[in-house]
Amino acid sequence: MHTQLVQMLAIKKPQQGIPWRRVLRVMIAVGLPLAIALFRGEFLPAVYGAVAGFYTMFVDNGGNTSERITVMMYMTVGMLLAGIAGVAGHYVQGAPLAFLLAFAVFTGWLQGAGNSVEMMSKYWLIAFLFGDSAPHLSPLAGTYLLIGGMSGIFSVLLDRCLFRAPEQKNGPMLFEAMSRILRRSHNNSIFAFYFAAKVVLAYLIGYGLGLERAYWVPLTVVLVTVYDNKLTIDRMVQRLFGSILGALLGWGMLYFFKAEWQLAAMVVVLAAITPIFLERNYWLAVIPITALVMVLLDFGGEHHSLVRARVENTIIACVLSGMGTLLFIRLQPNYFDPRPKKKLKRIQHDEPL
Repeated sequence: MHTQLVQMLAIKKPQQGIPWRRVLRVMIAVGLPLAIALFRGEFLPAVYGAVAGFYTMFVDNGGNTSERITVMMYMTVGMLLAGIAGVAGHYVQGAPLAFLLAFAVFTGWLQGAGNSVEMMSKYWLIAFLFGDSAPHLSPLAGTYLLIGGMSGIFSVLLDRCLFRAPEQKNGPMLFEAMSRILRRSHNNSIFAFYFAAKVVLAYLIGYGLGLERAYWVPLTVVLVTVYDNKLTIDRMVQRLFGSILGALLGWGMLYFFKAEWQLAAMVVVLAAITPIFLERNYWLAVIPITALVMVLLDFGGEHHSLVRARVENTIIACVLSGMGTLLFIRLQPNYFDPRPKKKLKRIQHDEPL
């Protein structure tokens, strides 16, 4: 147990050094919407633009420029529509839960298709949770969300002009995801409904208990649940460890920096160090990610209560996610092994009706 924990938290040495191009892109993607907001004097709605710009980094795996731009456009428009659904759902009784279930099932079904598409679908679900948590959100938030996505696209084009060559591809993108989905030996419905059950249960528990920032509970479940049982357990531990440190860092920034331009500068710095930390270990990257989200989405709140709420909600989400994962392992021990499923499929095909 001790050895496994050490391995999970071990800081790796990056194989290719500091990813300076990625650092530059995320600084532009996050900084541009915040700079526009500071110039116009409307910092609060712009936080969603900064979040969207930040998320473009996680769906961009390099390679073909047109494919990178396409996935960012899909992510941005999908987040906008999901956020609108979250806000509009409050006008129809029962709609928020129905929308949540639909988004969660679809997101779960896309897991296993490849990092870029997996994260894109998760960000759609997260955008719905953001919209659902703020039914009186200003329409400017949607405008800045689009600006954030466009800033991510602009950063890719600028990077292409500065360095002349596309960045080396480091993971599957849209075309590989389509190929993986078409080559599946099953329809992934079991994992889709397992994923959705965890998210909906987390949503009901968070809001049922009246937790502060209750949307953090399903949001954390979404992020730590991945298409691999062992990796889900690892992510759960790493997320918990990194979130506690990140919450303290975010509290410190909100406590010491008051001016909007100072907070905007801190957000850009946090965004810049995230890809550097991500090369070393997931839990290290969670620290600036948590602090960045706290500074953005909780600007002007009670800092002490924010830290407590963040830690409490993360613990609840990780425990819930872990219990769900252990149950899934018990009920579907060979789900991620393709060989038993093929054998089972052949047996079922040979059985008489």
